[in-house]
Amino acid sequence: MDAICHFGDTGDPSLRSTGTAVLAVRPARGVIAVLRLSGGYGAAVLHPAERALIRGGSPARCRDFVAGRAAAADALRLLGRSGPVLREARRPLFPTGVRGSISHCRGAAATCLATARTDVSGVGVDVERVGRLSPESAGLVCTPREQALVAGSDAGAWLLTVMFSAKEAFYKAATALVLPREPVFHDLEVLPDCAHESVDADRSRDRSAYGKGNGLRLTPAPGLLPDGCIIRGQVRCVGPYVWTTVLLRSGNGPS
Repeated sequence: MDAICHFGDTGDPSLRSTGTAVLAVRPARGVIAVLRLSGGYGAAVLHPAERALIRGGSPARCRDFVAGRAAAADALRLLGRSGPVLREARRPLFPTGVRGSISHCRGAAATCLATARTDVSGVGVDVERVGRLSPESAGLVCTPREQALVAGSDAGAWLLTVMFSAKEAFYKAATALVLPREPVFHDLEVLPDCAHESVDADRSRDRSAYGKGNGLRLTPAPGLLPDGCIIRGQVRCVGPYVWTTVLLRSGNGPS
């Protein structure tokens, strides 16, 4: 789906003073994804109950926490909801009726995916900087078919990042389900959607394409997900970052 707002176009005057860039998109009907890049984040943007969660934390941890909760506040506002987003078992706890996921990348980027759709059973989001993974990590992250795709591509580092990021987002989404076992990297195969000729790394250099997602064909290991569970994934390129979203839903809702 199209972007809701592009960089800096949020109506929030605080963004102009911090240099924060914001992109909000709808990966699916009734689903909001927000990405915030750069800029400064002060604890003043947090709900008082959220500020209590980082009391005594390290500067790096506080910075990432504040950035993630700021992205969550943006997503909730676009859903017509409000926070706070608290914490349960080291995972973000969204308001009643909302499923959400948060990710951040070394203090430079933070993202949130949220929905109030009742047919969505799990959501996951991840943001990664291309080049962070070593080529040797492909053996740990990738299935044999994924490794062949990475090895045969001129954009191998980018593809490896996409695969890793999608698996991270899937893992977050799957934590909402009761599964026979905890997923590992090889439990999900990530390939370009057959509806697209390729996952287009060149979009990272085309600002007009910001917010336009490429579909991903995500194939979980047999028997891992409940019967009737549908998995959908998208990837977006924003500068040096790969931004992936994953939805797990029942078969009776809108796409």
